Amino acid sequence: SGSVYKGSAAGMLRPGGGCTSPAAGLGRARSAETFERLYRMGPLLGRGGFGSVYSGPSAALGLQVAIKQVARERISSWGHGTRIPMEIAMMRKVRSDCSTIIQLLHWFELPDSFLLVLERPEPSQDLFELIRNRGFVPESPAQGIFLQVLRAVRHCHSRGVLHRDIKSKNIIIHLVTGKIKLIDFGCSTLLRNMVYTKFSGTPLYYPPEWFLYHCYHGRPAAIWSLGVLLYEMVCGVLPFRCCEDITSGQLFFKRQISVECQQLIRWCLNMKDWARPSLEDVFNHPWLPNSKATDNAATATPATRTAATPTPTTTTAMTPTMATGTVTTPMARTVTTADTTPQTSTAAIPTRAKKAVRLLETQ
Repeated sequence: SGSVYKGSAAGMLRPGGGCTSPAAGLGRARSAETFERLYRMGPLLGRGGFGSVYSGPSAALGLQVAIKQVARERISSWGHGTRIPMEIAMMRKVRSDCSTIIQLLHWFELPDSFLLVLERPEPSQDLFELIRNRGFVPESPAQGIFLQVLRAVRHCHSRGVLHRDIKSKNIIIHLVTGKIKLIDFGCSTLLRNMVYTKFSGTPLYYPPEWFLYHCYHGRPAAIWSLGVLLYEMVCGVLPFRCCEDITSGQLFFKRQISVECQQLIRWCLNMKDWARPSLEDVFNHPWLPNSKATDNAATATPATRTAATPTPTTTTAMTPTMATGTVTTPMARTVTTADTTPQTSTAAIPTRAKKAVRLLETQ
């Protein structure tokens, strides 16, 4: 699913955007009458894999919002123990405490759909469009953007939420302040220290273990997607064009960038999930000289594995121990599966994945 936030490419990119508390979310309102009293459904802004988004001026509240409509029949995952869509349940868990995450203001349950009322920063543009218009993001502003994305992801993890679709189209940038917002929780699920055997997200950001073994751990998969994002910013293109590229273990840089930046990208894109850095390792990396690992330490979640010492050498491909199917879904699109709940034990994991689980946990 792509961003629906569009804007001029003008404006400066500047670092910023720490986790502070904006106005609290307004919560749930059931009736269509309440929605019609507060909001007016404006023009269509865009369509994604999970719904359509409209502009929504609110005279009553005095602000511009985005209204996402998701058909009930399109919802494949629900909050545990509830009949609330997973997207709403996860946004409720992360709201109000981090300025780098889009805020859910209201949500409405209608007979055939759900309406999510989201804040809409203006003027803003998604990072994908900015990269496409400018060719690439120079390292200095890229540091500021990436640092804010790290803070957003760390906040999600501290609240027990795995976003699973971190990509340039899901990051919007305010064109005046340079502050970012992580958007679109349509692929999100609960973060657990278990092996996942279902994936939602965008295939070109998937980690190699998914294509090789059809299972993955949440935190290392998030780090992989952050490495893809950083490469895309500084090089102007994605590092991989297909699943075969992802599993090859070969990484080539299309632009000349600093040694420190290359090293961080290679570390995040290590073929072995246990050898990738934790979020705090990334915060402490020399390429982010102004970052503080202790910033918002109260919300940080410790990594479950110890990351290996990074090396600037080319990554080595993992040898598949089983046949893997060809991905037929267009690689640039967001895809989802019906069941996004991670398995809780190897006994519950399909036979084909058991060898992969043992491999991932013993490497």
